[in-house]
Amino acid sequence: MPRWDNNLKDNCINILDNVIKNLKPDRRELILYEILSLGIINNKKKIEQYIRNKLGLTSKHARHTTQYWSLRGWSENESYVKSKENKQKNVKSVYSKEFWLEKINPYTNKPYTIEEADFERNCRRPIRKEYWVKKGYNEVEAMHLAEQTKSDNNKKGASQSANSTVRHVASKRCVDYYTARDYSEEDAKKLVSESQKHFSKEICIEKYGKEKGLKIWQERQDRWQARLSVKSDEEKARINRLKLSKGITVSKAEKEIINEIKKANKNLIVYPQYSLSVNNKKQYVYDIVVDKKIIEYNGNFWHCNPKMYTEDYINPRTKIKASDKWTSDIKKIEYAQTQGYVVMVVWESDFKENKEEVLKKCIQFLTQ
Repeated sequence: MPRWDNNLKDNCINILDNVIKNLKPDRRELILYEILSLGIINNKKKIEQYIRNKLGLTSKHARHTTQYWSLRGWSENESYVKSKENKQKNVKSVYSKEFWLEKINPYTNKPYTIEEADFERNCRRPIRKEYWVKKGYNEVEAMHLAEQTKSDNNKKGASQSANSTVRHVASKRCVDYYTARDYSEEDAKKLVSESQKHFSKEICIEKYGKEKGLKIWQERQDRWQARLSVKSDEEKARINRLKLSKGITVSKAEKEIINEIKKANKNLIVYPQYSLSVNNKKQYVYDIVVDKKIIEYNGNFWHCNPKMYTEDYINPRTKIKASDKWTSDIKKIEYAQTQGYVVMVVWESDFKENKEEVLKKCIQFLTQ
């Protein structure tokens, strides 16, 4: 620290810059002006104490915390970015795999294996199934509790951050993340676009080779299906509706049928794109579901209408043989029936030829 002398202004600057440190420039200038205006005694301890009381620095906060920066006058977004920039280096957390790989497992008296390290770090987080398995729950119960905890946390977080912009500078999928770190808006948009292409079958194959890449991709898909399987049918339907809102569309005919159903009976609850899980790796999605009744709208082209295509026909888009598609559709209907559903199939050609009659049959089917 520079030499202490009898000049009040220089001594204040020394304390602000070398003791308190990292004040936002406008806050620094304001405090300096106040001290000089008040004529505080030129005493090192008194000046420092005044500044700490003024800023609310009653306890120590490390530079990697947002509190450290917000108390020094930085905005919420600025504090978040600066805390991340000053994050402690080379400090391994108990939530990291590396932390446990350096430890000795007391049960085996050997270093933790990768699988054991993964379990240890995850069993400390209620949003992971390992946490609940360690408490004695079985696999299915554990996955359900983990998903429920994650859902509760998401709702709580959404409520807390509703009026906050920090989430935009915290996520690499937001332009604000990069603009807050001095990128131009154009560069920020490019980086966001790249970050959204972080996982796909093609990326896995390119990164790991065909055999290993396909294995990694399939394992990811299996984990996703396993997590999805413990959700309720209503939750699965909600997830599928969200997918629809992100660009996966249904036909105009399906929307028209749904609208007519709602007009006919406002008390009916209609679930478009409703999921039924077969197992952890497979699920069927049905077009329109009301109670225990299903309407499947089959497009002529996609479902290879038997009135138009032979069994040997191969769909140029899906590369699926017509006979195979028919078998697949039958299995889908049969599975729904085993779950207590009654299924009605509407073909695109029938709908276009006699729309009013088909709509009438659909409403009768659902309300009788």
